[in-house]
Amino acid sequence: MQVAKRTPGKTRSAFVCPDCRSSLHDLTCDCCQVRYEIVEGIPNLLSRDGRFKSARSIGSVYDYIYSHRRSVWEDQGRTPEFIEYFAALAAARSTGRILEIGCGEGILLARLQAREKLAVDISAKALQLARSRSGAECAVALAERLPFADSEFDAVFSVGVMEHFLDENAACAEISRILKPRGAYVALIHTARTRAQELQQKIRKYLFPRPRPLAFAKWLQTKVYRPIHQPIQRSYTLETGRACLRRHGLEVERVISLATDPGAPLVGPHVVIYVARRADPAGVARGIRSGAV
Repeated sequence: MQVAKRTPGKTRSAFVCPDCRSSLHDLTCDCCQVRYEIVEGIPNLLSRDGRFKSARSIGSVYDYIYSHRRSVWEDQGRTPEFIEYFAALAAARSTGRILEIGCGEGILLARLQAREKLAVDISAKALQLARSRSGAECAVALAERLPFADSEFDAVFSVGVMEHFLDENAACAEISRILKPRGAYVALIHTARTRAQELQQKIRKYLFPRPRPLAFAKWLQTKVYRPIHQPIQRSYTLETGRACLRRHGLEVERVISLATDPGAPLVGPHVVIYVARRADPAGVARGIRSGAV
């Protein structure tokens, strides 16, 4: 691939072209000469790939949500206790150069400890809030086409995002690509539940054994006044989520749930956290040569 020469005076971006991965100067790709826009003060680096054209309309859904609601996901388990728990879990993996995918309002992002923080989300409105709250470098982008060079990050984090990938295999391959060898990926997913299991979880949370009438009334209000309808892409089980990561060289070292860690501040038994690392390519190659893989 031939890359155009840098034009003097142009500022190089922290991001690369999401499609050809060439450098961006003043948000113009050195190779394909695509000029990316600034939306609400945030670089819009959505892929031009036709397979992901629905991303713009989905992004509009989330822009609406974040324009009318704050602390959007607290009733789905993003409580202050959970934020502190996940931030500590993340810090134990890396405080170097980190990325949060699907950072939303930036509540977790603000608590993450790192030398350098970057974030992507499909909603420019969410990223405005996240940037002001965390000081992170932000861009509208898809997990399936991350605007970063290979092996750039010490750790990547996502909370409740894998379920919304347009293409789970493309997204996990991208996460593996941008991680340094042995870099960490910590991901929370919500596994599939029946209606009965959903009802049981709400009863445990709001009614029994410790009634929380004010919290219950607040939750009911969110279901009546501007309710949130998310475009969920897929449902996982514990094993299908793990298998998706493994297919793309992300080795799950630990699984956290209420079954394995009863004291973890997770909203229910359907919530699972995978702690994974990118396989070391050199180690894999040695294993293949020795017959161990």
